[in-house]
Amino acid sequence: MEVRRGNPDRPLVALTFDAGADAGYTTRILETLRSEKIKASFSITGQWARQYPDLVKAIAGDGHLLMNHSQDHPSFTGLSNGTRPLTREERISQLQQAEEEIKALTGVSTKPFFRPPFGDVDGSVLCDAYAAGYGYVVMWSVDTGGWNKATAEQILQTALAGARPGAIYLMHVGSQSADAAALPQVIQGLRAKGYQFGTVADLLF
Repeated sequence: MEVRRGNPDRPLVALTFDAGADAGYTTRILETLRSEKIKASFSITGQWARQYPDLVKAIAGDGHLLMNHSQDHPSFTGLSNGTRPLTREERISQLQQAEEEIKALTGVSTKPFFRPPFGDVDGSVLCDAYAAGYGYVVMWSVDTGGWNKATAEQILQTALAGARPGAIYLMHVGSQSADAAALPQVIQGLRAKGYQFGTVADLLF
């Protein structure tokens, strides 16, 4: 099942953070979420988990939702990097490797939530993810643009303009992104609009 938005009948939104490059501002993001008493969702690659085990443990320890972001972030369809699509076996292997890395560190499974690298998804990706135990392929309804060099002010305006019940926000932890810098104001602005925060699971179940 491809998910781009949660329940539209509740004033609840989900902040999601992709972790697949460097450690970036992960600690700062966690501190903000902790001080604001917000549970978010983190999509993590197996490679990132291996490189930053303490951060993965901190994310899990704070009660945030863990989502599978593949082992090393290849495009499953080949669309975004001009390569051939991964085979079914390669896709399942990517998911299994990441699950093993993350679960070994945290004791927590990423199932049933998968965020495809680059957001590259088609019907075959949904089928193969489901076969690997991932019934929810989590996309987003608002891309803050932090990964694409948006400023903190631009991120804030995008986040507020896209506010809807059930909105899923795409943000990034990496050092190239200003998402961490914008986060306190994003939270304040969304709360002022009457929104509360939950994990992707909270939006769906």
